[in-house]
Amino acid sequence: MTQEEFYNNISTWISKPKSDWNHITLMAYFCHKYENRNGVRFRLVRWKNSPGLGKESRDFSKLIKLFLPEDYDVLGDKEKSALKKDVISKVFNYINWMFDYKFRSGNKSVTGTGIFLLPSMINEFERMYSEFTNKNLIVDKMANLIEWCNENCSGIFELHQLEDIGDLKMISSYLERSNGELPIESMVIDYAKKVSLI
Repeated sequence: MTQEEFYNNISTWISKPKSDWNHITLMAYFCHKYENRNGVRFRLVRWKNSPGLGKESRDFSKLIKLFLPEDYDVLGDKEKSALKKDVISKVFNYINWMFDYKFRSGNKSVTGTGIFLLPSMINEFERMYSEFTNKNLIVDKMANLIEWCNENCSGIFELHQLEDIGDLKMISSYLERSNGELPIESMVIDYAKKVSLI
């Protein structure tokens, strides 16, 4: 496959579900982001026969391995498949973070794929990605708690506001002061503890 053929296939490849992506698709997405940002194609290191043999493709293959857990090789096939999908999605977000956040303005820009392998970049991204995913996890858990309350103790909404973690903490403090004698509040707080919200 020539680089021209590679570039002609990019839009088809990156329009597929993330579950079908691999290191070559991630390289294609990188090239897509680069061209959109800079108005020119990224000049890839030449390869023989397959884009998977090029330096950029190998960089994304290494990046996938860096994001996989150390015990990946001993996991079962189902666990490996699920983890690989998660890591592909994470690398996709990492590429977006580099172009749309880290180097969104100023004189610096993404000039190659090697920058994605720098420990300082990975560590900065990991910190921000963890914050983002934890916030989303809490929002999801809170939505599940509210749904559970609607089904099991809807009276809580007549007694208290219940929209976020702060409201849960307030209900918990009421419960502590009442020595556990508030049955509806007790149900809500017990469930919140069960799902690790508080």
